Amino acid sequence: MGEHPALGSLKSLAEGFLLGAGLIWMFNIASLFRSGDAWLAFLYLMILSIPASTLLYFRTKKKDAPLTEDVWEKWRKLLFSVQGVALAFWCFDILTTFYAINVTGLAVELNPLGWPAGILGAFSYYAPTLVFSYYLLFRSRVTVSFYAAVGLTLLTLVMGSMNLLAGVQNFQVFVNTAMLATGVRFGLLAVVGTACLAVPLLLKNTSTQPKPLMN
Repeated sequence: MGEHPALGSLKSLAEGFLLGAGLIWMFNIASLFRSGDAWLAFLYLMILSIPASTLLYFRTKKKDAPLTEDVWEKWRKLLFSVQGVALAFWCFDILTTFYAINVTGLAVELNPLGWPAGILGAFSYYAPTLVFSYYLLFRSRVTVSFYAAVGLTLLTLVMGSMNLLAGVQNFQVFVNTAMLATGVRFGLLAVVGTACLAVPLLLKNTSTQPKPLMN
């Protein structure tokens, strides 16, 4: 039996979101290295290694043979995953805006709605677009719906790029103002370093536990 459309769409959305978050995180690392705060950049890199190593572990341990999947179905999932990428860019914009405005007080919201009501502007686009894209790709199986979803996905990429650009500008505020005491830095390093060592060991021990015998 094939995968349920709702489950497959959620998986594609999550994969797109994780891809977008990974790209943002790598940009953050590069920005911190470029600004001269190599210590904080290294800490970010260590944090990134935790989900990256976990994903790699499950990819290498996956033994099930891939199911034969229709080419159109693959394209539908790929297009829907773009919605997840755009959502990651939007979340990046929201988090960095919160830091720039509420934490540092060095920025102002340019949206006429102000902050945080400005979030509703993007939400009013992403929420119906996400639902409509799901309908076009997984519910309506006619060819014209697929091509309509392609156009909608391109528009989503434009909107997501605008959020990414705003997030990049806001993150520069973090780069310029992020300061941690020496004790806090070593404490964070110890916590993240412990997690980097504990997660692979936990995964290994979990996977090597003997399975209970069936009666």
